[in-house]
Formats: sequence, C-alpha cells, structure tokens
Amino acid sequence: MEVTEQWWTLASAGLLLVGLGVLADQLVFLAAAAGLGAWLLGAAITASQSFAAQQRQLTIEYTLATTEIFVDTAAELTLRVSRPPETAQEPIVIDAELPPGISAETESPSVALQAGETTQTTTCTISSSVVGRFEFPPATISIGDRYQLYKVALPYTETPTLTAQPHTPELHIGQGGTGVQSAYGQHRSDRPGPGVTTRELREYVPGDDVQQIDWNATARLGETYVRETEGETDRRTLLIVDHRNRMATGTDGGTMLEYAREVAGGIAQTAAEHGDPLGFRAVGSQGITTQITAGTTPQTYSRIESALYSLQLTAETSTEGTRSAPQARRLATRLDGDTSRFGTVLGAYVGDQTQYVQRFRADPLVSTVRQVHANGGGEGLIVIVTSDKDPVKLQEAVKTAIHGDSRILVFITPHCLFEPPALSDLDALYERYREFEEVRRDLERHPRVSAFEVAPSSRIQQVLAHRQAAAISTQ
Repeated sequence: MEVTEQWWTLASAGLLLVGLGVLADQLVFLAAAAGLGAWLLGAAITASQSFAAQQRQLTIEYTLATTEIFVDTAAELTLRVSRPPETAQEPIVIDAELPPGISAETESPSVALQAGETTQTTTCTISSSVVGRFEFPPATISIGDRYQLYKVALPYTETPTLTAQPHTPELHIGQGGTGVQSAYGQHRSDRPGPGVTTRELREYVPGDDVQQIDWNATARLGETYVRETEGETDRRTLLIVDHRNRMATGTDGGTMLEYAREVAGGIAQTAAEHGDPLGFRAVGSQGITTQITAGTTPQTYSRIESALYSLQLTAETSTEGTRSAPQARRLATRLDGDTSRFGTVLGAYVGDQTQYVQRFRADPLVSTVRQVHANGGGEGLIVIVTSDKDPVKLQEAVKTAIHGDSRILVFITPHCLFEPPALSDLDALYERYREFEEVRRDLERHPRVSAFEVAPSSRIQQVLAHRQAAAISTQ
C-alpha cells in the first residue's frame, strides 16, 4: 500500500503543528497533531481492509474472441470488470498492457470504475504482423480509498495467450511428386497446418506383397514402388528443426522456414493429441539454439509450440565444401605424387581423413544428432525438418541417426521449388527437381528412413504438369 500526495500534505501539516506546539509551548497544537496522526492511522487500517475486500470480490474477465489468428488479421480483446454494490465506495482502475509484437487500433485497454459504479466493459481490436505465440502481461489493478490518501497496485495474472500463424499456401508433403496420405486428417479451415503422415512410399524389394504396389508412382518414376501403412502406436518422438539462413528461400510469407514450421507444428499437434512423449531441438548456425526435454505434459507441448513460432533465421557461418568421403579419397589418390604447390596444399586437405571427419562433426545438424544419441535420446522416432542445400551433410546426419534403433522421418524443403518461378526455365527446374528426388531416394536406402519433400502444392503441380505436357508434345 502506498500513500498519495494528499497524505503527504496532511502529514506535513501534522509536522507543522508539532513544530508550532514546541516553539509556542502550546499543548493545543500538539493535541491537534496527535489527532491528525491518529486519524491517518485509522484511515490506513480502514483502507487496507477495504482493499482486501475489493480484491476478493472483484470479478475480471480478460479474454480474446479467438486464441489463434493469421498475421495481419484482427482479434477482439475484451476487458470487463464488475463488483458488488457494497464494495463500490472506492475508485478502481484496471490497466492492461499488450505484449511486444501485438498492436491495437486504439490505446491499450483500460477500465475505470468511479465510486458507486459496479461494472464497466471495454474492447479493442488487436493484430500481429509477425508470427509467434504471445502471452499478455499481467494487468494492473489500481485501487484508491475514499479520502484519496492511500492506493494499492495489484497484478492480475489470469491473462490470455494469442498465437499468430502465417498465411501459408496449400502445403504439399510427398514423395516423387505424389502427396502422402494423412491418417489424422487436416486441420479445420481456421487452423492451418498439415497432419502427420503414417503412410510411406518406398522401392519394391523381393517378398513385398504385390497388392501394395503403387502403380501411379511406379508409372511416373519408372521403377516399382510400394506404399506401406504404419500402425498407430505411442512412441517417443524427437523433433529437430533447422532454422539456419539456408531456410530463407521463398516468397514473403512462404519461405522454407515457414513451411518447415507448419510441418513441425503438425507433428507436435499430433503428438499432443495422442499423448506421445515429444522432445524438441532447434538447430541454428552455431548449433542447438533451443532444447526441450521430451515429455507428455500440456506445458511441454505448449513450450514446443511456442518455440516453433519463435524461430528466426540465423546467419550462416561456414562455406565449406560438401565433398563426400569417397570423393575425397578418389581426389587424394589422383593428387598423389603431384608436387606442385596446388597439388601439395589440396592433397593435404583432402587426404587428411581426420580433418574430413571434423568438418562433418562441426556441422550443426550432424552434431545435434550425435549429441542426441550421446545423451540417450535416439530411441523411438526422430523427425528432421531441413533443406536440401547440403545433401552430403544431410546424408551424414541421417547415417548418424540410424546408429540406434530409432525410426527416422526426414522432411526436406527443395530449394528449386521455393525459388521465384520462371516459366521459361521449367525444363531446367524439372531437372533440378529430379536431382533432388535422387537425394531423397538415396536417404530412403538407409534402413528405417522415410524422406519426404515439403513444398508449395501449386509449385510442384506446375513443374509436373509442364513436364507431362512436354512429354505429350514430343509424342
């Protein structure tokens, strides 16, 4: 409880009376000062009791019309205060603050109840121009006494939370241009995001049931593929999301990072719906930027969701090459005996296998997977969401992940499908997509690995339709 300026004025008057009483040797001044002090003390006791009663009987409704919006769309924030008539003798002010990233068309909402008033409501329209999860700070309850001598400021902590999601075009998750089916369905139209696939496409091996052959994929890819269904089981899931600068490719509101966030958000939501233990690692240019231990509590799922919406791109710190180990060994053999300065320097670089291994271990994604296994978190399902910029190191990360008994899902955003469209280059774009498809299929040759492409649906349909039209025209 604090005192007001009016209290200080009366207190100063009391001190003046004491001074006059001493100087004039008059008890009447001292008695007046004592009476004023007693009255101030009594008023303090009464105010304290009144403030406590006000806090107990005050009803505050601090709500949002919706807890999820798209960026740059509006939501209505309501602040309503009510109290019984017997506690309406003192004025009350409720001030609410907006979190950073949230803006209002008017000032922050505030409600003032004058003495005698029992209810008041205010609303304001808010929005966010950035993606994220926003927790509103506590509102402040300011109560004064009837004599304007004392006041108190109390926090109101039951505040709302708002999630702003990006405007993401229709999402394609698939293999070889064919979208995978979702066992859990799609979100409602007002809640964007993908389901999590439990059906996978892989190459046919002897012994597979002929009824599992996917003839559409087989005809399109030129090799026999089967589609197998994975049973629904509770599992420990670790979600690893790459948010390095390589995920920046794409249009405003449709970058690879935003698509990766949608995929990861769908996985997190499905894990929460099924009560599966879920852990999280975010990978930046320097390594792990966010680490959340696997759990099944609502708090764990909420923390992971909040972390996903808070991901920002990190700058790249390395431009090292991506030569594979066999390539390095072949080049070292060719350079053996080359006494030129160039051959000596390059031969030492590619011939030092320790240096080669250290380059891989220094890669943030590879080192993250290694750390997961070192800490005993490599069991169950490991989900990696990244790009195809560095396929050799992605291959190494997957090889590291399968050292345990875990199942691996890799969701990859192909650069070629996020770059600005150029209709005259669709032939070249299709060739680049074929190169990506080879990378994806190489990943699936590892045991217990399923790899998927993540891209704008309209973009991949455009590429495949152009290729089909070109094939027809040449017939």
